[in-house]
Amino acid sequence: MRYVNVAINLPVKNLFKQFTYALTQEFNYIGAGWRVIVPFARQTTEGFVVGEAGKDLPQPENYKEVQAVIGTEPWFDEEMLEAARWLAGYYMCPLAEAMRLFIPGKSSIKRHAVYGDDGKLLYYELENRLKEKTQSCYAITESGRQALAEGNKRAKAQMAALQFLAEAGRELTSKELEEEGFSAAVLRALVQKGWCSRSEQRVLRNSYASAAALKQSFSLTDEQQNAVNAVAKAINEGRQETFLLQGVTGSGKTEVYLNLTAAALAKDRQVLVLVPEIALTAQIVKRYQSWFKGSIAVVHSKLSASERADVFYKIRTGEAQILIGVRSAVFAPFANLGLVIIDEEHDQSYKQEERPCYHAREVALHRAAYFGVPVILGSATPSIESYYDAIMKRFTHLRLTGRPNGQPLPEVQIVDMRKELQEKNFSVLSRTLQQELVRTAAAGEQAIVLLNRRGYSTFVMCRDCGETITCPHCAVALVYHEAGKAMRCHYCGNTMPIPTECPKCGSKRIKFFGTGTQKAEAQIAALPEVRVLRMDQDSTLRKFAHEEILSAFASGKYNVLIGTQMVAKGHDIPNVTLVGVLSADSALNMPDFRASERAFSLLTQAAGRAGRGDKPGHVILQVYDADNRTVQLAAKQDYDTFAQEELERRRELNYPPYAAFLKITVWDKDEARANDTAQGLTDFLRQKAEGMDADVFGPFAGIIGKVRDLYRVNVLVKSVQIERR
Repeated sequence: MRYVNVAINLPVKNLFKQFTYALTQEFNYIGAGWRVIVPFARQTTEGFVVGEAGKDLPQPENYKEVQAVIGTEPWFDEEMLEAARWLAGYYMCPLAEAMRLFIPGKSSIKRHAVYGDDGKLLYYELENRLKEKTQSCYAITESGRQALAEGNKRAKAQMAALQFLAEAGRELTSKELEEEGFSAAVLRALVQKGWCSRSEQRVLRNSYASAAALKQSFSLTDEQQNAVNAVAKAINEGRQETFLLQGVTGSGKTEVYLNLTAAALAKDRQVLVLVPEIALTAQIVKRYQSWFKGSIAVVHSKLSASERADVFYKIRTGEAQILIGVRSAVFAPFANLGLVIIDEEHDQSYKQEERPCYHAREVALHRAAYFGVPVILGSATPSIESYYDAIMKRFTHLRLTGRPNGQPLPEVQIVDMRKELQEKNFSVLSRTLQQELVRTAAAGEQAIVLLNRRGYSTFVMCRDCGETITCPHCAVALVYHEAGKAMRCHYCGNTMPIPTECPKCGSKRIKFFGTGTQKAEAQIAALPEVRVLRMDQDSTLRKFAHEEILSAFASGKYNVLIGTQMVAKGHDIPNVTLVGVLSADSALNMPDFRASERAFSLLTQAAGRAGRGDKPGHVILQVYDADNRTVQLAAKQDYDTFAQEELERRRELNYPPYAAFLKITVWDKDEARANDTAQGLTDFLRQKAEGMDADVFGPFAGIIGKVRDLYRVNVLVKSVQIERR
């Protein structure tokens, strides 16, 4: 009898070991990479076979047996198993936790508890989570051909259906037959008589099948052509090389991606295109469909697990050559990967903060190294780490310094909101921005207004005692929303009615503070000729809400789009000539060493939405610190100066990329126990760090100290030897 080691697919954070199971003769064919059903700790659950257990096992008769096999082939191939092992080691998580990232929905099965009449749990029923969609297909049989030859005047509809099937010469789907007027009753009768056969065939869902192609193509500039030539050389030679494509906003990076995708497909290789936000997906899909219709699959978190499984099936079988998706797309089962493109590579959306933690850029680089294929990191504002790797010659640095249409970068104006307040303007909109919005609308042009918040008001506070109304489950203020007249937690979703009095002192002097997108929307909508549309997390809950909002705006139905960070990224709408950023310097005040980098990127990316067509662009940055160096450099879109100054600051402080940070978070429902555990961990690490170039900081509460009733306490390690054990 054979024995295999199985990683148990349960969301248990400390299940680091694998368990050995016996294989009966029935399942003797399976090996590493298969998904199986196994008994574990008084339950039945999914597991992943990771290898042979060996032959010299103590008391082999005591090992439990694999109960069932999921699927008809291994889910994990050798490369995926290697990537999962690397993930588990690099991010210090259980192997099963790393492997479940490769499964759509993170599990192949659903478990339903079955209780007895006494209310006690009896067992769990298992159901396949990843549902395959099928359709009925019909073909004429020899008996059917004979019946058709003999004819039957009393069954005209059946004869007509047989005639249609015979002329088709192939299986026809029920949909095709119904479109010709043949009813389900007629088809049932033909099957019952044996005149036609019926089979079930898998239907691969495609949520973007009806997406219109965006007809847009340019002749390449010399800089674009040089970039294409450099990467195409690596594709043709089958060589792993990482390229940083640094191009100003509107410089035509997508055109470079399209040409390089064509080069990879010409070598019969697959291409992975990562984008940071769902909101960006539809536009890049349209560009790709105009070039590669029928070769594209799209995946993101708004698709169901079964829809994502269909996408992965297309990639595994080679039915799709191009995969476009957000960070989870990096775990797709590629059959023949030849090129990886990471658009807006600097974006923090590529980093998953919840367990299992990972950065899609790092995973993509690792998988590309295994396949031996080039990677393109594209951005107008590269991450400081990628920029450093480029100037240190670890990455090949490619630059696009101008826009293909010759249009200059937009003019950027900084407005000091302190002066606005001194001059009695208490609106969230400066007078300059109000005037420009009115002028833009009157000229038949469009504007985008960015606010890095959502909700009608940032928080609700008592004017007498200063008490802020917070979520009882999370250590954050509740946000007032006009729709429903309620307060909502933006971490756990908990809602509460607006209190009539302060829960602390009983005062009825409750006041709304701050500005959210709904409030700013109301003020903008009051301006003459303005038709405003909002795009934030609250207005984009439905599956294709992002695409619907952007399509409505691009059509000209609305002339002002207001929203949170998602309105600042990637959109290419030629009629947008004005961009306004409210509280442009607010991101600088975050307790994060990357705050300046993220603020610079956000302001530069937002400014880049203006003037992408034939008309010049104008950008207004509303700030409270007009002299801030980051704001000044962002206004000039001078990334290189900013990056060089930021690198010097980080070198002095020994921050990344000169050293690495390791953040360890302790979660616990009991605050005291969380602190005690974190303190013990800190003491242990400080002892281990003696004699090494390493510093241990903490413990300290997370920026959000409690989420969903779990307290979070952090310990931070900084070292140039972070991988030493």
